[in-house]
Amino acid sequence: MSRLAARRAAMQLIYEDMLGGEGGDDTLLGLIQFQPDDEQDDAYIETLTGGVKACQRELDDEIAGRSKTKELERIPVLVRAILRLALYEIDFVQDTPPAVIINEAVELAKRFGEESDARFVNGLLGSHVRDAQKT
Repeated sequence: MSRLAARRAAMQLIYEDMLGGEGGDDTLLGLIQFQPDDEQDDAYIETLTGGVKACQRELDDEIAGRSKTKELERIPVLVRAILRLALYEIDFVQDTPPAVIINEAVELAKRFGEESDARFVNGLLGSHVRDAQKT
């Protein structure tokens, strides 16, 4: 399985959690129809979802601080899920180039959201990476 598929599954679990769902294997196999190829897929998804949950406040602070046009609560839940996932992976996992993570986050926003969501995701993540590279 590709990392994109694993990211998509993780994003959907994060989104479900944000809406009050329980997630887990039932969601992966039923709702998302995700079949992991091996234990690495499960481990990667768990790393992402667990990490996002553990760092949620820090990730939301970064989103709120970078969003010049929308307050955090006014950013659609789906977009916040995508941003949390991408920011976590860029800052804490660091095994994939940020440009790849941004590109795939934009693709997720296009697939599940609207065109304006994709532009917002691209701008916010790009700004985050540029500022991180300066330090």
